[in-house]
Amino acid sequence: MEKLILLEIGAFSMKACEIEIGRRSRPPLWLAHRVLPDGADQDQEKIVETLRGLLKDVGTHTKSTRLVVTDPDLVVRSLNVPSSDKNELEMTFGFAMTEVLPLPLDELVVDYETTAQGRSANSNVVMAGAPKAIISKSIDVAERSGLRVDWVDVGPLAAARAVSELSRTPGDGYYLVVVGATTTTIEVVVGDQPQLVRSIKLGGELITREIATSLEVGYEAAEGLKRAIASVGSEAGNALGLEMLHVTGLETANDIVAEGVHSIVREVASSIDYFAIQRGYTDIDRLVLVGGSSAVDRLGVELGEKLQLRVERPGPRQLLRLIEADSFVEESSSNWVEITGAVMRARTQSKDAKFVNLLPARVRARRLRRRQLMLAGVMGVVLVAAGAFVTVQRYDQLRQVDAAQVSLGTQLNVLSGQMSHYAKYGALAQGVASERSTLTSQLKSSVDFPQLLTQISAATPSDSWLTSLSIQAPTSSVTGSSGLGVTFSLEGCSQLAPAHWLNSMAKLDFLANLWVSTSTLTPAGSGSTSSCSVGVPSSEVVESGMTTYQGSAVISNTFGQYRSASYLSHLGVS
Repeated sequence: MEKLILLEIGAFSMKACEIEIGRRSRPPLWLAHRVLPDGADQDQEKIVETLRGLLKDVGTHTKSTRLVVTDPDLVVRSLNVPSSDKNELEMTFGFAMTEVLPLPLDELVVDYETTAQGRSANSNVVMAGAPKAIISKSIDVAERSGLRVDWVDVGPLAAARAVSELSRTPGDGYYLVVVGATTTTIEVVVGDQPQLVRSIKLGGELITREIATSLEVGYEAAEGLKRAIASVGSEAGNALGLEMLHVTGLETANDIVAEGVHSIVREVASSIDYFAIQRGYTDIDRLVLVGGSSAVDRLGVELGEKLQLRVERPGPRQLLRLIEADSFVEESSSNWVEITGAVMRARTQSKDAKFVNLLPARVRARRLRRRQLMLAGVMGVVLVAAGAFVTVQRYDQLRQVDAAQVSLGTQLNVLSGQMSHYAKYGALAQGVASERSTLTSQLKSSVDFPQLLTQISAATPSDSWLTSLSIQAPTSSVTGSSGLGVTFSLEGCSQLAPAHWLNSMAKLDFLANLWVSTSTLTPAGSGSTSSCSVGVPSSEVVESGMTTYQGSAVISNTFGQYRSASYLSHLGVS
């Protein structure tokens, strides 16, 4: 029966389990969790030593490993695209990923999976990508510890897979918040597929580490203190008693926990407000909170109050029960949601299906060469044995071997003749080079409008939103132009929204001559169709209501080379 190790290496800890894949699901052979020593983020050898110790303690039965990766730079998007063949999809997603991650395509790992295809010509596709350096670092740690990484699963996809299995409501939409060690991931999930994913560099372990440093206590003591303080306000916290916070040192720890929780809540609320207002997810009324720090009562309470959403917190035992591992009580306090989702995929995955695998191409090629060398070694042994056998056979058997060699020589001659026909592809290669040269000259003067709009949208403050945007592109080549004119139409939450917008736009180095030409305030209660107060401090608002205003700016032509460099790099044109 095939065995498989699931491994997740985080910033402060690592988690692993080993499963059997067969006709029926069985509980994992083992689950293990280790906290990384101090300084592991700067010394990779410490991570390798920790993983080697874990594997030695549990006693593994295989080297085959599926790596689960979570990182703030990991990008997941759900798209509806025209159905195409594999090569066209890979080219499309590779170019799209360079628009999100500002790296050359050869420094990224990108893959996709098709989730559904209806009667139309379009397919629902989930694509994922990450900087190659992030993936390679984790693979290197696993291989130096004696494992063989055969697959790289994506943490946000695995988490959504596990949580959606608990609800079993087809098409149900919800916000999924996974609070890990150093990273908190916010997802919009419909069915069991993330539609939007955002990661922020905040997590529960950072609070624990700061308590341990400030109070000069051990990690375990700091973790227990964090959980006790964060429970104040819940039934468990009332049982502890608020007077405990006045003990020497605990007030400092309380301040650290409060600020950490507030920081996470602010970032999560900001992301969800953006998803709801800008992307139209206004009918979602449920938030699922999981992860190692989801047990912090204060975090769930503040999120529910801030967002006015129903907050659900499935316990670790509920998640582990999905893979029949709820008996591992001693490990249940850790964040096993990504590992759980990865186990579910590994147990049900068809070998013929297309799923996201961020294993770099160079690693796949190296595995293929290794198999070829092993096959060559086996063939060499077979040939030696065959030679020894032939030497003791009768003369007619030697003649048969000679005849076989003659037949192979004939086949080789036939193959040589066939290869001569490939000379015509040399001419085709020259034609391709000519087309690339033409493409190069055309793209070098092309302004990257999608990238331009992406940066303007990202910089727009939360109390304003674009209603229209007009760019006056020159009729001739952009090269040599002094800049493009752009006109914005916006709506804001108060009369201060235009000022906020000007301050935010001024931070974009490619915008000049910023100006707000008109601004009209429709006070709340005077017949306006909507009002808001998103991101507007109460101390700043003079008169609330909807403000409609127009702005203008001049865009420098610093985007003229970006599309050329990105697209030609993707095609292999230097």
